[in-house]
Amino acid sequence: MKQKIAFVLVGTMLVLSGCTQKNEVVENPAQTGTSEQSTEDAQEKEEAPAESSEESSEATSEDVAQATSTYSNNYFEITIPEDLAGIVDVEISDDRIDVFHKESKDAGFGGLELSVWAVARPKEYAGGPYEKIGELSNENAEIFDMVRGYPTEIQWDYNLEDMPEDFKKLDEAADAIIASVTGINGYTYMAGAGMKGEDLYNTVLAKYVRAMNEEWDANKCEQEQMSSEFNYEMLSSDGGDPLDKIGYAYKDINVDGIDELFVGPMGIEDFDNITYDVYTMVDGNPTFVISGFARNRFYDYEDNFLCNVGSGGAGHTAYDVYALMSNSTELVYQFGYKYDSYENEQEPWFKTYDQMEYEPITEDDYNKETENLEKGFVKLDFKPLSGNTDAIGLAEYGNDLNASAATLPAYEYPGPELFYSVLYKCIADEFGQGYEAADVGIPSPVIVAVDESDKSDIKVYGDFWYYNYKLNGDTLETASGGSYPGCIHIKYTDEGYEVVKTRIVEDGSNFTDSAKEIFGDYYDDFMKAHSDQELADKTRAQIIANYVAANNLSITQYKDFGWDPVTLPEENIDNFYSALD
Repeated sequence: MKQKIAFVLVGTMLVLSGCTQKNEVVENPAQTGTSEQSTEDAQEKEEAPAESSEESSEATSEDVAQATSTYSNNYFEITIPEDLAGIVDVEISDDRIDVFHKESKDAGFGGLELSVWAVARPKEYAGGPYEKIGELSNENAEIFDMVRGYPTEIQWDYNLEDMPEDFKKLDEAADAIIASVTGINGYTYMAGAGMKGEDLYNTVLAKYVRAMNEEWDANKCEQEQMSSEFNYEMLSSDGGDPLDKIGYAYKDINVDGIDELFVGPMGIEDFDNITYDVYTMVDGNPTFVISGFARNRFYDYEDNFLCNVGSGGAGHTAYDVYALMSNSTELVYQFGYKYDSYENEQEPWFKTYDQMEYEPITEDDYNKETENLEKGFVKLDFKPLSGNTDAIGLAEYGNDLNASAATLPAYEYPGPELFYSVLYKCIADEFGQGYEAADVGIPSPVIVAVDESDKSDIKVYGDFWYYNYKLNGDTLETASGGSYPGCIHIKYTDEGYEVVKTRIVEDGSNFTDSAKEIFGDYYDDFMKAHSDQELADKTRAQIIANYVAANNLSITQYKDFGWDPVTLPEENIDNFYSALD
């Protein structure tokens, strides 16, 4: 079975072993109809033109009762629990799957529970009832946002006081259905990819590091779309590391599943929850939204809005609430209040819904409403920029991480055994060639067994992982990689070892049968190793550590997309590799 992770790898074995577990249960290929479809019908379907995005095929509840409960389109598949058979309708199009409560749908009340959609352009779903759940990608650099759609209104009989029990059952299973999403036809689904702030905004934060290192003044900060409050003089006035005084936090305030970045001051009394600069993601790129300063600052309001509090002097204070649009820097005005004695010295309290027309309100109402607003200000969990090694590393090495490639030597097996040198080279050459080059590629095989009974056909059974990494400071960040479980056949001659052939477990419903055929008596040992996350991580970390030691590098950790960095162990070239014999 070839399991690839293109560009970024999320969850490593967590995502991929989940696919394997499902394939062990579902012995038949994924279907869009019933399991009773004839071979002739299936052939007709393959020969028929592909459906347009507007056209869809519908699986009825009678079909579901007989089906494998796995539904697929051109890019991904989902699995619906068997106990929902007869409750659901599933509609499938080229890039989308919609799940309905059948009874409500048939009765004309909608019945939609959820949608799963692979979207090539974020603007297609931005602003709607959709939340990103991850990304779908292949080795040809095609990337889709995977989004979950929600109904915008009640989808069952609104004459009923409570949600029908069957609808409730489906609703409770929705998260499990989303967790079952799996890429097919060469696509890999990466849950959480392109969503978490720590993986999105380090290039932006590196700009703040450079500002401090290069002592930018207020004008330079503004030119670089940074608040003038972050100038070097203000931050370093009392000495110490200025990066300790810059705080950053991530929060998804437009409810599209993708974090925004908030940058504000730290260690300043009464200013510990304000934001000066805000960034969001637009078409997959970190993008500046708005900037403030000491008397014109922003707050996270109820985790869904931005509230700007500004002052134009002793006689003017304004509270203005905005909604940030998804995949956009547009701020849509919601409502606001102001105290403006310059406009009306006797009755300076106003309310507005558009910042154009202001209606007078009483002092009591003004005080009550603004106090309620301030109660909704969310105290952000700011972290000091001095602790962000990724941003600091980017500031040092530059934004073009590929520039670091020349500093990393190619991987070579560091031990003295020629046998393992040939094995590791085979993994790199055979399985690494399908990935776009990064700074270094490192094989990470989990060896299950080695059969040396026949020197002309030495069989190495294992889960052969290969990872590509980019160097970011002292961290190897995973750029791509994949798992290739199977058997590598090696022969020994007077001239040394030579790879004869490789046999890899098949994808999908053929996984179990092909794994049993290839591993034979070692099948149970393989399945145990294949599901052992701790073993895979430990093996991988040690191999990287040995590479780092052999080349005298200053790398201290590796990091998968969306996961915390893993600190490398001490070098162990002798005992570690001999344990594989």
